[in-house]
Amino acid sequence: MKNSTLLFRSLLVIVFIAGGAHLVTYASQNSPQNFNSYDDTTSVNSAEKTSQYTINNETDYIVGKWIVKYNEKEFKGSILYEIQKEGNKFNAYTVSYLDKVGHSEKAKKTKTLSITSFDGYKGKGIYEIEYEGEIYDVDCTIDMVDENTFQLSYNYYEYNGFETWKKQ
Repeated sequence: MKNSTLLFRSLLVIVFIAGGAHLVTYASQNSPQNFNSYDDTTSVNSAEKTSQYTINNETDYIVGKWIVKYNEKEFKGSILYEIQKEGNKFNAYTVSYLDKVGHSEKAKKTKTLSITSFDGYKGKGIYEIEYEGEIYDVDCTIDMVDENTFQLSYNYYEYNGFETWKKQ
């Protein structure tokens, strides 16, 4: 066998072995996996607790900061929320208020939305609304427009509320 033929066959075998290894590595990185992670949550009346949960790439993209614009008689501006995963639920907390001119004010971290079920496209939950100084828990639905926008809608005593949440 000629030296050049032996060299090309050896190179071909090396390319197949290296390519196969890269293919296996690439496929394992892109396959859905369950990772164990820890989420520290604080209860109002108890010390800090640690709960274990599983990361789900199909639904966990909803975690992060979201802004909602309001043009109501009571409030004209935006509210920045942060959605966090706590156990198997997603909870949204107020972060800050922004007026129409761009001034912001830090908000008390109050839970405003609890998403009890979410499949990556649609979800259901409980939305807290304030009306005349009272806070009400209202059933709501979530419809994803794209990975950076979702629409939250609710019906409370024939008042149909509709909000568009945009990822920050």
